Amino acid sequence: MRTKEIPLKIELFSKDNENKYLVTNPKEIISILQTIAQRKSRVALYYNEGISMVLTMILAADAYGVWIDATSNPNDNRLIERSKRIIFVSTHNQAKVQFIADDVMLGTYEDAPAFSLALPQKLLRLQRRDYYRLVTPETNAPKCIIHPVPEKDHIQHEITIMDISIGGVALVCEATGIELQPGTVYKHCQIELPEIGKVEATIEVKNTLEITDRSGKVKRRAGCVFVKPDGKTTILLQRYVAQMQQNTIQSFTK
Repeated sequence: MRTKEIPLKIELFSKDNENKYLVTNPKEIISILQTIAQRKSRVALYYNEGISMVLTMILAADAYGVWIDATSNPNDNRLIERSKRIIFVSTHNQAKVQFIADDVMLGTYEDAPAFSLALPQKLLRLQRRDYYRLVTPETNAPKCIIHPVPEKDHIQHEITIMDISIGGVALVCEATGIELQPGTVYKHCQIELPEIGKVEATIEVKNTLEITDRSGKVKRRAGCVFVKPDGKTTILLQRYVAQMQQNTIQSFTK
């Protein structure tokens, strides 16, 4: 049976649950990074304040630092080198690994362009069962208002958003709320993005799975995609995602 691929996206943490995923032992960090390099695992490199991303690989890692394969685009390499915060996301033995660099330098490794950076002092390592449980703090999580009955806008449900991207949202459904089914399309959904504005979009439910929060309560997570979002909606989503990623970078470095 083929193992499901782990998405290389930045995970959002509350301070309450970040510490239990931290790896701070230098020898363990080196071992993890060397294994990623040996297996040629993909690495997502987020730069430009978390707005831009390229896929790359770790070439080597030891106590003196880490070498990362450069991109084939000189402009991307310049932007990466100028970035003040860079987040790397990869996988190690079916666990997600995430770490940050404050500074990278473009040079060469074995006669090929590569970035060098100091060995990270800490990284996050999350098993699949762990990062499915990670949610944005409830006080900051936006809501999605769904109208389940066509032509009856006065009937609506407010559902907490667990995850959001330019392509879609993950919604957390309570047992007493609306039961979202794969294949169902909901029009005129409204999402208030804090400090950004309100978007209205059509969403389609693609998949559902059960998750368990820290209190042991089981909820249903519904993965949804935006159906043909207009230009304004896309711009607002881009702004919000960039803001959330920047908040993640700041909290991760404190």
